[in-house]
Amino acid sequence: MEASRRDFISLGIGLLGAAGGVAALYPLVRAMLEPSKIAALGAVVEVDISNLQPMQVRVTSWKGKTTFVIRLPEDFKADDYKLKEGALNSKGTTNYEILKGHPVFALVGICTHLGCIPLWKPQGEEASGGKPTFHCPCHGGYYTPYGDVIAGPPPRPLFIPPQKLEGNKLIIGEKGFVQELI
Repeated sequence: MEASRRDFISLGIGLLGAAGGVAALYPLVRAMLEPSKIAALGAVVEVDISNLQPMQVRVTSWKGKTTFVIRLPEDFKADDYKLKEGALNSKGTTNYEILKGHPVFALVGICTHLGCIPLWKPQGEEASGGKPTFHCPCHGGYYTPYGDVIAGPPPRPLFIPPQKLEGNKLIIGEKGFVQELI
């Protein structure tokens, strides 16, 4: 039996369609076969804190989110802040209760009101009585250096990622003095 021109074109179109289908499914199959590598992408960030001075904030990224690494002076007093009533984290407490005793720690730097990026104001603001604050200028949210809400519309403190301290490195994304995202 002799192949006609129509049969040849039909076969060519079928092969092109099959190749296109395989190319479209390849990323999906690859993601299903390697979920741990994809899930771990950007999950751990190491920050060298050896040159981080007291009251200094270093901005980094963890899982695609802006993250603040802050060093507080050893004699820093967090008790002087008047916190917004009812603005508690997922543990039902303040961030200070979780982070106290740790002069270096990380906070997810995304305002819990509408997702803006707060600014670090080490010289303070009027709403904080001149004490160091994170200030979200978009809607007037104010946070303590520990990420607790002082004033404004934020409903809860800044998130705290899991983290641990190893020598001069703060490792964000690994269980340590903070075990899970709070």
